[in-house]
Amino acid sequence: MSSSRRHILFLATEYDAPGMRPYARTIINTMWQEDDHVLIVTRHGADNDAFPDIPASAFSWIDYPTSKVSKALFRFHPANVKRAIRQLISSHAIDMVYSLTGELILAGCIKKLQQSVPLLYTVHDAVYHDYKFSNVFKGLKDRLIIAGPQRRLFRDTPHKVTNSLAQLELLKQSFPEHESHYAPFPTLVNDDIARGGNKVPELKSIEDGYILFFGTLHLYKGVHLLYDAYLSHPELQSRPLVIAGTQDIYFERSAEEKNVIWINRFVDDREVADLFSRAAVVVYPYISATQSGVTSIASYFDKPMVLSNLPFFRQTCEDCQGVEFFPAGEAEALAAAISSSLQSPASTRSLYEHQYSTTAFRTALTAILQSTK
Repeated sequence: MSSSRRHILFLATEYDAPGMRPYARTIINTMWQEDDHVLIVTRHGADNDAFPDIPASAFSWIDYPTSKVSKALFRFHPANVKRAIRQLISSHAIDMVYSLTGELILAGCIKKLQQSVPLLYTVHDAVYHDYKFSNVFKGLKDRLIIAGPQRRLFRDTPHKVTNSLAQLELLKQSFPEHESHYAPFPTLVNDDIARGGNKVPELKSIEDGYILFFGTLHLYKGVHLLYDAYLSHPELQSRPLVIAGTQDIYFERSAEEKNVIWINRFVDDREVADLFSRAAVVVYPYISATQSGVTSIASYFDKPMVLSNLPFFRQTCEDCQGVEFFPAGEAEALAAAISSSLQSPASTRSLYEHQYSTTAFRTALTAILQSTK
């Protein structure tokens, strides 16, 4: 990259939200150059080992509060984060902020922040996802601390970037006065995932060739559809179904359930190679999807995929070998697609090489950063 590129403050205040950690890591590792700085808010302490080629002095780590009262105050008045941003802009001659992880806590001050330097805001979910909550209070809380601040951030950030062509069109329609850009989705495969090395304990006695879902267990990801399709089709049950990911199981499990392996926890990056390499097919039965890097992992490990025919998946994987699409929300069609994929598996490695090229991503994002004024 050109040394004349502006000095950037990479901002990740939702670093520990699902999917944000690998996303932020990849972009920072790919785009950082001398005189840039990184500010990360985390619940788990400094994570400098994830950035082996960037000096620790380039990072500012802020701990997320732990008590209920301090967390509530932090959500709506993160004074130490705002102060740190101002100080970093001033002391490091920062002339641009690149927001990577949604920055919900900054909804109340994002407009003021942009009075001193331009800010490029990453839109992950232009359309709010469908979730299922255990009670009304949790649903209202989610709307208050996520959906409301998100709408405000969209309104108050005139420079946006998304990794979905469908979202790009939606942003242009919703905010015609803003500048909205597209960059390819970065790969979620980091060095720990690529090297692997750790076995998944829950799969110790399981034969290779299972059907795999990997991700957080949310309604919009359609895990219930996969579960129902599997239990309703005995021909699929000759292979185990592995459902790996965090969050409460939001649907009722069947008393007749058999051959389903639940890995209901955080899967360490070093376990991912074992999890994917032993699968016969990877299934993502999403009901809705704005943008996602999940196909980067499956294609890196050269696994056939079954995907719902949502615009983002279509635009990313259309005409790719080894990918079977089915109409979103239709369990019977999902079962048929899984059967077809198992009977005629094909390589998806070419998808990884074409869609997740680091060079293409860096070139596109560099142009966007240089044009944001």
